[in-house]
Amino acid sequence: MADLSIIFVNWNCIAFTEQCIASIVSTVKGIDYEVIVVDNASHDAPCSALIDRFPEIQLILSDENIGFGQANNLGARYSTGEILLFLNPDTLVIDDAIV
Repeated sequence: MADLSIIFVNWNCIAFTEQCIASIVSTVKGIDYEVIVVDNASHDAPCSALIDRFPEIQLILSDENIGFGQANNLGARYSTGEILLFLNPDTLVIDDAIV
């Protein structure tokens, strides 16, 4: 069980999603966390490429765009964290923003 589950929805914004994950990996230290990405049937790039760069993330691929709220709920169902943090993929985590 993780202390924190960081969940966000990707829809046609793979570059933002990749930057967001990189900022999390480089700044979040000292807590047990997991990153869950729900891809909402994106068309821009294969989201599975994220696993190559960040094998520690959990990637959920939706066959259809189920909407922002339902996609977040889907991510929450797969989470193990005591605390859930929902981020937009265009977020950049800096310094000790997540402690």
